[in-house]
Amino acid sequence: MGFQWDDARYFLALARTGQLARAAELLGVSTITLSRRLKQIQAMSEAPLWLRNRYGLTLTDEGRQLLSHFERVEADMEAARDVLEGSASGAIHGTVRLAAPDGFVSQILSPRLDGFVSAHPRLRLEVVPQPRGFSMSRREADLAVMVGQPTETDLMCEHLADYTLGVYASRKYLKTHGVPHCVEDLTTHRLIGYVDDLLFSPRLNLQKTIWHRWQSNVAIYSPVAQVEAVNAGAGIGVLHTFLIQDRDLVQVLPHLQLKRAFYLVSHPHTDQLPRIQACREFLHQLIQAVRM
Repeated sequence: MGFQWDDARYFLALARTGQLARAAELLGVSTITLSRRLKQIQAMSEAPLWLRNRYGLTLTDEGRQLLSHFERVEADMEAARDVLEGSASGAIHGTVRLAAPDGFVSQILSPRLDGFVSAHPRLRLEVVPQPRGFSMSRREADLAVMVGQPTETDLMCEHLADYTLGVYASRKYLKTHGVPHCVEDLTTHRLIGYVDDLLFSPRLNLQKTIWHRWQSNVAIYSPVAQVEAVNAGAGIGVLHTFLIQDRDLVQVLPHLQLKRAFYLVSHPHTDQLPRIQACREFLHQLIQAVRM
């Protein structure tokens, strides 16, 4: 029958999930239908496009080349659809999925959304977390705000903002338990940190970066919730300064500071879509309004 656009859709789903059943579920077709179409695609190529392993299917070099072409076609199809659907009003529309850290969403993004959504009433913004194993290359989001630059090389990445972290405690806690004067004094204090196996990346284990012997008495997955626990006097924590601007917390061991950066990550083939550009511009604008 020759090559059809659905063939590209099926191949993209397989490439992004790596598993036949998951790809079929994503597409809303049976595994039998998907398998038959994939065999037809493979029959058009003299070289193998994917290989099977115990985890599923992985692309060969030829398969990755085909993936790049299909992603460009997909972006062009989305752009054409935007032109057709928005030709009457010219308004930016469609859906943008943004993956961002909890602290960024609660303190920086959410309080400043009103102006953006008012300016683009036909745009749907989905804000999602970045769980362990999250991958932009698998198109789990259209845009992502990440701590540090991603290791995936097929993405666009730009610096968004720097921020700092320090060691903080409440006045209530320090009055009861005393003030640590050196890092070794932390061994006698209650410490608050992350749940290690839930971290998106080991580089986000900020407490161990501050002090390699850090052992959290209270481990909380969310940096926002860590601020609340420290503010309540539960212990000492390594906190983002932009999360505590309205808290009466005391910085202890002030020489122990960390500097980190947020990066804005996007897909090269969809970066020029109006809805993606609008969100990128909004993120750059709102970061200027926050003291990091």
